[in-house]
Amino acid sequence: MSSPSLADRVVEEVRKSGVKKQYPNYIECTILDHSDGCGAKLELTIVSDSFEGMPLIKRHREINNLMKEKGLWEELHALQVKAWTGVQWAEKNGG
Repeated sequence: MSSPSLADRVVEEVRKSGVKKQYPNYIECTILDHSDGCGAKLELTIVSDSFEGMPLIKRHREINNLMKEKGLWEELHALQVKAWTGVQWAEKNGG
């Protein structure tokens, strides 16, 4: 039985512990692996109204810190973060 990939571990940590605790009212959380399966290059989208009024750089720092707290930061080569409010998410998706 193979061990879970980095992408799988990030998905589990972000969805089950990090996002729910830090952003209990999150609307969407998706993770895309752009690294041919090894999980070193990820795109993380978190949609939460907790981001309302928060500068974009602070949103990114919070999510980066979450990766560090969960011990996943050192394994990542690249992390693209999209941290949007519900309104921003709707606008980007034609809503």
